[in-house]
Amino acid sequence: MPHSNVLFELFLILSAAVIAVPIAQRLRANSIIGFLIGGLVIGPFGLGLIPSNRDISTVAELGVVFLLFMIGLELSRERLRVIGGKFAALGVLQIIVTLGIGFVALMTIDLPLPSALVIAGALALSSTAIILKQLSDERQLHTRFGRAALAVLLLQDVAVGPFLIMVQAAGNTTSTTSPWVSILAGVGAVAVLLLAGRYLLRPMFRAIAALHNPELFAIGTLFAVLAASTLTEMAGLSMALGAFIAGVMLAETEFRHQIEADIAPFRGVFLSLFFMSVGMSVDIGVVYHHAITVVMGVVALLLIKAAILFVLSLATRFDRAVSIRIAMGLAGGGEFAFVMFTLAAQNGAITPELAAILVPIVAISMAVTPSLISLGKKLEDILHPRETDQLGDIEAHTEGVEHHVLIIGCGRVGRVLARLLRTRNIPFIVLESDAQQVARGRAEGLPVYFADGSRPESFRAAHTEQAHVAAVAMGSPHETEKTVALLRQHYPHLKIFARAQDISHIGALSRSGANAAIPEVLETGLRLSDHVLSACDVPQDEIDAEIAKFRRADMLLMNELAPRSSGHSSASATKTAPVGTKGTGAGNKA
Repeated sequence: MPHSNVLFELFLILSAAVIAVPIAQRLRANSIIGFLIGGLVIGPFGLGLIPSNRDISTVAELGVVFLLFMIGLELSRERLRVIGGKFAALGVLQIIVTLGIGFVALMTIDLPLPSALVIAGALALSSTAIILKQLSDERQLHTRFGRAALAVLLLQDVAVGPFLIMVQAAGNTTSTTSPWVSILAGVGAVAVLLLAGRYLLRPMFRAIAALHNPELFAIGTLFAVLAASTLTEMAGLSMALGAFIAGVMLAETEFRHQIEADIAPFRGVFLSLFFMSVGMSVDIGVVYHHAITVVMGVVALLLIKAAILFVLSLATRFDRAVSIRIAMGLAGGGEFAFVMFTLAAQNGAITPELAAILVPIVAISMAVTPSLISLGKKLEDILHPRETDQLGDIEAHTEGVEHHVLIIGCGRVGRVLARLLRTRNIPFIVLESDAQQVARGRAEGLPVYFADGSRPESFRAAHTEQAHVAAVAMGSPHETEKTVALLRQHYPHLKIFARAQDISHIGALSRSGANAAIPEVLETGLRLSDHVLSACDVPQDEIDAEIAKFRRADMLLMNELAPRSSGHSSASATKTAPVGTKGTGAGNKA
């Protein structure tokens, strides 16, 4: 069987991925490392199962396109609004200072100016995939370090567009055209694409959405990505830049979430191919003969970036413990460096030999990033054990609040309750772990704070000991039960009302300690029935009688489901049904 067959090569790549990625995850390494190692093993410099990655690189380039499109799609105004104050200052300064110091350092070892600029820009970035995944898994996104990391990584994503233009301009050094002319041409092409996208993309997706055809919507998304990529490539820029711009433009539309869902499978498959192709391009011989250079490069990258981040964190008024954690967590390289090195090697901005040395430097720094994050947390605990997860900003902003309502969850249910409390001038605090929901609530002027509402530390920061009512309006039934149990355990004086998924969920919430559980589906169904029966010309008094009869039957069922031997007495259990079913007003307040 000829090894040049693309389908056979794809089969080998997928086989290597199926083997390497689970091994990497078993070793607590990121899946990206597994893809890189798998590509290295089967590539031309490994076992030689694939003698050339030229054919695969053509397909893998689509992985870069979809990666940049997804990054752009995440850069909506509402998400960027979460970044503020010293977090934004730290992100901007980190990019500028790291780029500047890296550029000067590389120029001192006699690298050409374009090469030094591209490499410094690539090494200034950190791994969004690895850092945010670990912080999410460890429930650390709500801490000051988590918010600082999110701000820096988001602003690095914003810098992707200019960096792509920089790589493109740096690769034109062999032409007779001035680099400045290339940059101006690139900026002009981007401006044209932005104008075209502003006036064409939204109307196109509205027309497609009106047809209610999911397949056509997915095709429209692929068309937008590839059309923008083709336009920028025809203008002399990279395909990835066009995809990034398309993502940024679509991030502000009402179709963003559906687009994310449609593009996710394509992005995952092609992105894995990209990282495998990067692994196949690593020349083991070059790395072996330059082993000392690679090791020194990794050490220099980690030390220089860590030092810069530590100094900048202190300068932007983070305390020493958090500054150490920021420095260690963000010191490694990022996956976008592979994109920049690949594009730079293709257009001559850097030599293939230099790219072969830089790729393992970044890969090794990414591999040690999870360990550095964990070590930074341990150092923070040693320096300031009481400040870990104390959510100082929330505590400071809500100082003096008392006899208030604590709302946990700022989705559609939590926001309705918050608006009603505001109309009655009742003090309340809202905790929400989704940055987009926080931004949405803040835009409405609600006191919403970015925190994990299922942790005792968050309760303390929100002065729950001074509250008299807690409303748990979380979307996850498991998280709701856990949160109710913790609130009952730590604050027995609280009246706790919880959003139940359905009638069968009431018993579990009552056993966890809720004074009342309000089924989300029940009142919605009753109100809908009221409107439908009225539209069918049923007299209103008969409608009211039928709904009342339904409520009485439902009340008996809920009393049977609610336990009568829970820790907070059968009286509380008995109250569950009337509170959950006494009218549409109660349903709305959930």
